[in-house]
Amino acid sequence: MDIIAAEQIAQDFAPLGFALHDVMPRSLSLANDMMKHGGMDPRQYRSLYIHNIVGCSHSLLKTSDIGDWQLNRGSRKKELHLTRELWTTRLLSTTFDKRIPTAGRNKARQVLYSNPQVTNLTGQQALVQQHDFLIVWNIDAETGEVELELVHTLGPWKYGQRERVDLRMPLASDQTDLSNLKFTPADDDDLEGLGLIDPKGKYQRGVIDGRAASS
Repeated sequence: MDIIAAEQIAQDFAPLGFALHDVMPRSLSLANDMMKHGGMDPRQYRSLYIHNIVGCSHSLLKTSDIGDWQLNRGSRKKELHLTRELWTTRLLSTTFDKRIPTAGRNKARQVLYSNPQVTNLTGQQALVQQHDFLIVWNIDAETGEVELELVHTLGPWKYGQRERVDLRMPLASDQTDLSNLKFTPADDDDLEGLGLIDPKGKYQRGVIDGRAASS
């Protein structure tokens, strides 16, 4: 993938990223209130807690500016599926050990995880094909802040195996963060390349304004 294509993908996801960074802290607060009202510890009832956060985000996004992205009306309210022309994305929480969730045995999700590479394409070639992306989110244990990362998968993998991805980048929270994203080609020796996998399959950690992105 050339830098122009990576920058364009970041730009196309920017309105959605901005909106998610706005609504998810509110959703987190609402979900915490729900769990407290029910006398349930979020750590013990993690699945319900996650579903409440996603459900609140689904509701709040209905009145948010998400650019050309559209909420999938057919998805259940505990899910967040969105589409933009030939692209789709699905919001998924990380696993308990902070990994990208696997596709599992669900055939539909295995199809969702199976995409043509974008890192071997240049310019508009990477942007005019059908692709399914993941937005993987996590709550930072120290700060309590919601972290969002855009992931492009190539196919399913089993838990414990290396993740089959060729693009990862943090979703910027605002225009300033977006302008501070650093991109370097996959064959560059600078290992601060953002969201790129080099030919050896090594993920080059990205940075936002000098801060390491989540992996």
